[in-house]
Amino acid sequence: MRILLVYANSFMDNLIPVGVSLLSACLKKAGHETKLFDTTFYRTREKTGDEARVETLQIRETKLDDYGVHEKKADAVDDFKKLVDDYKPGLIAVSIVETTYFIALNLLNGIKDYDIPKAVGGIHATMAPGEVIKEEAVDIVCVGEGEIALTELADRIDKGTDYSDIPNLWVKNDGKVIENPVGPLVKLDDLPDQDWSIWEKERFYKPMGGKVWICGPIEFDRGCPHQCAFCCNAGLQKLYKQHGFYPRSRSVKKFIDEFKGKQKRYGLNYLFVMSENFFQGNGRFNEFVELYRDIKIPFWVETRPETVTEERLKMLKEVGCEGISMGVEHGNDEYRRKVLNRFVSNDAIIKGFQMAIHSGIRVTANNIVGYPEETRELFFDTVEVNRQIKGAYTMINIFSPHRGTSLWKLAVEKGYIPKDTFAGDYRLDSGIDMPHLSKEAIKGLQRTFRLYVYLPKEMWPEIERAEKFDEEGNKAFERLSKIYMEKYMK
Repeated sequence: MRILLVYANSFMDNLIPVGVSLLSACLKKAGHETKLFDTTFYRTREKTGDEARVETLQIRETKLDDYGVHEKKADAVDDFKKLVDDYKPGLIAVSIVETTYFIALNLLNGIKDYDIPKAVGGIHATMAPGEVIKEEAVDIVCVGEGEIALTELADRIDKGTDYSDIPNLWVKNDGKVIENPVGPLVKLDDLPDQDWSIWEKERFYKPMGGKVWICGPIEFDRGCPHQCAFCCNAGLQKLYKQHGFYPRSRSVKKFIDEFKGKQKRYGLNYLFVMSENFFQGNGRFNEFVELYRDIKIPFWVETRPETVTEERLKMLKEVGCEGISMGVEHGNDEYRRKVLNRFVSNDAIIKGFQMAIHSGIRVTANNIVGYPEETRELFFDTVEVNRQIKGAYTMINIFSPHRGTSLWKLAVEKGYIPKDTFAGDYRLDSGIDMPHLSKEAIKGLQRTFRLYVYLPKEMWPEIERAEKFDEEGNKAFERLSKIYMEKYMK
């Protein structure tokens, strides 16, 4: 059977998703045919996330145009309808996150009268299935992992048999919704390698550290053992509690073998190691280092600062690690523990970052501004921590509450967002509006964050003026940006 996969992605966010690639691989392994509609190159908003980060001094400007990566000028809905008419799929399966939900709905509403089953999955569908299944254009919602469920769905549609009892699926049936419980956790080593043949060649170009790489992501493990209040992992752990612990590891050898095959076929010169906490588990880390030693292709990892050691960093550097990303998230110890459910001290954060910076690996520090109950004073605790680790690329995102997280619930309870509000882009949109810290104030703190971190404190009064989006504030920001750029971003 033909299945049309749909990736509702934000404009020019050019990293191939593991999830959709795995779904295609599983469907093909079961004997089905797949095709993809991808919204990445359609202008679904006025500016890209990278453009917003350039404007807030977080990254250097890179031009994907130089690599043949261009915006598609046609209308996405028109192109989607044409593909559906031409391809005539027996099933349409859409992957979404909350920030791209409106993109997916625009597409599906364009074909809502087509007599084709339409399934929606992804983390937003998992965290808010009751909202998604109410949409007229949606017939099926996948809650949790989709590799087994979607393949079973395709098999049954192909055979013309009932599919209303498949685990993980919520199915509309005769005016009612059948809510099936989630099935067992997927065994990662049982999955086929990702299918990247569905993606356009332009999707492999990814800006990183001021350069553009031919890049691909390979799944090292899935899930995170922690339960940060702004993240979906706590919800996933709760969803799958009866089946065991949600975070799982994949065989290091299978990981390496998949990357070697993908590198040879697609000419990759950079690897994204998809792991939310790469340093967990000494044995796996040591095995990775040994098996990767002869590959000699730069790679990026993500971990937590309290897991960093000089020995691990030395080993990573020796085998080609080019970038490492870690979260500060907030610079106040008490706030981080009580509100964010993140149990690590400032001393441990600073020590981990300083070790990583001294290793010579490019280090990124991730921060967030605009949490529920955050004040201007608390924001400057985050600034102070980052001033002590300013050898890192200090990134500043805007908090946007996502369904299924405890901070979404807190934001709703406090009246900082209406319950029906959808999360915005963490690089562009202020997520909540508080009496003591407005949306505009949060955006002003975001755009001046790097100025506060890098420039001398005697310049802070002028930086404060640059927080305002008026004529005086914009002029101050322009002047300070030139000083910052000349010194720190040549």
